[in-house]
Amino acid sequence: MASRAPRLRPSVMLRTVRAARWRSSSSFGQVDIGGAVTTVRPSAPNNLVPRGFFDTTHTGLHRLLRWMAQKDSLGQDMLLLAPPAERRRARHLALAFCELLNAEVECVTISADTTESDLKQRRELDGRGGVSWSDAPPVRAALGGRVLLLDGLERAERNVLPTLNNLLENRELSLDDGRLLVEPRRMLAAAATRDAAATDDAAASARFAAVDPLFRVIALAAPGQG
Repeated sequence: MASRAPRLRPSVMLRTVRAARWRSSSSFGQVDIGGAVTTVRPSAPNNLVPRGFFDTTHTGLHRLLRWMAQKDSLGQDMLLLAPPAERRRARHLALAFCELLNAEVECVTISADTTESDLKQRRELDGRGGVSWSDAPPVRAALGGRVLLLDGLERAERNVLPTLNNLLENRELSLDDGRLLVEPRRMLAAAATRDAAATDDAAASARFAAVDPLFRVIALAAPGQG
């Protein structure tokens, strides 16, 4: 499961750190966030990178940005615990972090009405009167190396928990159009197995889609009671 951050507390006051220090980056595609170095995402044609969030982030939360950078550098997902009164602050923090990394963001607000189709694919009519599958935000994020922001994880119903767990834990997701999202390592292993067996199974190769190594999940949830 995602690594858990300390709870957000507006009363925490840290020494003010100039934005230039937190946003300094090198020519090697890295960013230094309070001493924690992680990868800057490459520029993308889509305008999905948050802007204007870091400059308005409370300095008391800078230590959490550093914690998030440490987790990102290890390839780990993140869980931010925040009561309802501080949920907006947690969302702001997540978007500020993505801004620092130049990371595109896909958002899903979890509710009791969220279904597997909201996390995987939906059937839509195309312009020619036919039907096609449209990828949901989690699929687009996984394939495009974006950050998936899951807001309200505590509201997820049991029928969607297996889908979420499989994506978070195994980086796997079975899609309705026949594709299977898998980790790149699994794709390489499958390719090696086919080569060793001297088989040419193009259909099997097309069925697998590699999850981008830069794909991350930031989940927002309310603390447990008791």
